[in-house]
Amino acid sequence: MTTTPLYPSYEAVCDELDRRRRIDLGFERIEALLKLLGDPHRSLKLVQIVGTNGKGTTAVALASALEAADKPTGAYLSPHVLSYTERVMLRGRYASEEEFAAAMRKTIKVADANEIPVTQFELLTAGALALFRDAGLEWAVLEAGLGARHDATSAAEPGSVVLTNVGLDHTEYLGDTIEEIAREKLASLIEGAVLVLGTDNPRVASLARETAAQVGASLVEHREPEEHRQATPGAEKTPTPDSRLSTPDSRKAGRMPAVQATYLVLNEGLGMRAAEVVLGRSLRPDEREAALSAARSLRPPARFEVHEVRGVPVVVDGGHNPEGLEAALGAVRAEYGDRPLGVVFGALKEKDVGSMLGILGREARALVLTRPAYADGRALDPEWVDGEYEPRDAGERRARVASDAGEALRVAVGEMEKVGGVVLVTGSLYTGAGILGRLRER
Repeated sequence: MTTTPLYPSYEAVCDELDRRRRIDLGFERIEALLKLLGDPHRSLKLVQIVGTNGKGTTAVALASALEAADKPTGAYLSPHVLSYTERVMLRGRYASEEEFAAAMRKTIKVADANEIPVTQFELLTAGALALFRDAGLEWAVLEAGLGARHDATSAAEPGSVVLTNVGLDHTEYLGDTIEEIAREKLASLIEGAVLVLGTDNPRVASLARETAAQVGASLVEHREPEEHRQATPGAEKTPTPDSRLSTPDSRKAGRMPAVQATYLVLNEGLGMRAAEVVLGRSLRPDEREAALSAARSLRPPARFEVHEVRGVPVVVDGGHNPEGLEAALGAVRAEYGDRPLGVVFGALKEKDVGSMLGILGREARALVLTRPAYADGRALDPEWVDGEYEPRDAGERRARVASDAGEALRVAVGEMEKVGGVVLVTGSLYTGAGILGRLRER
């Protein structure tokens, strides 16, 4: 006699993960769960990606480079935009719904049988590590969710850490200064580990050197290519057929060839360099070429993702802090020049909304406020944003408000259609999720 699993479908597993979404600091739950799963992290070589911006694309590039070097690799990413399967990569592809559900169902069952009140992120972390081990992988790349000091991925004690950059984000948890936030992001460094530093911010670099010396870790400082160091944030215009995206359900009508925005190219370069550091050798030209091609085909959604609606380019980018937003705007300007810009903006409660709206007020010909999708109680009400900040566009017009993402997109596209402009959807990955859900239905 067979019994039906407690969570019999992928959808049921996702609903249960949604139900357990909360932030609860501390390692006692994740450590207990990993032990009950047989300490899967002990069977893997681990690289943790920490930082304010660029973690996802850096992680995908690093995993792709290790795969190109014939090292069986998995990647654990967060957050997802359209599907939970975006969180787990296995050997150069995203996990199937069946693979994901089976791994998480088992992890939930173990946690509940032992009365461990784990959070969503802890379940996902432990489940991904168990899936990597059971798949016989050698390497795992783990994207941290929040800082590092209290992040579940740090409980796996990674032997290598990549720090992309540090900006003022999640200040309610990580601190109010660059130095305080950097300390939180460097807190997973352990004796004998290697840190790959992806920023030349002097305050962060100084603290990284100090921290590495204190714990007995080694430090490799990555320097971006000179042509990128001298350029303003923008885009490398290489929209070749090979660079089209292929994240889950991405090959739909309306998708335009991928634009290689400079900040994405820099993230990929950091991932390539990190792979060389952990491998202990340079990538061969053929390995690098294969890795870059794979990384661009696997790029997560809403990272300068370009669609077209009624002849208007629509760029969906999850810039969720001032630094990320500036990078996205620079890429739009480099790709589309001085074409008028319409912006659909939605943000979460803990973000620096005032600074982001100030940046957009200098650039946007039209500004439409909306509510991020799938963000539960974290999404800011656009009516509240309008009343609190009274945002205006570059022409001093008050922002429009649209509570529905589809209506927000319709308004912005309608405005830009009249003037030959381009639309940027930004402020949060969750804002991008609401728009992409409609764009991919087209």
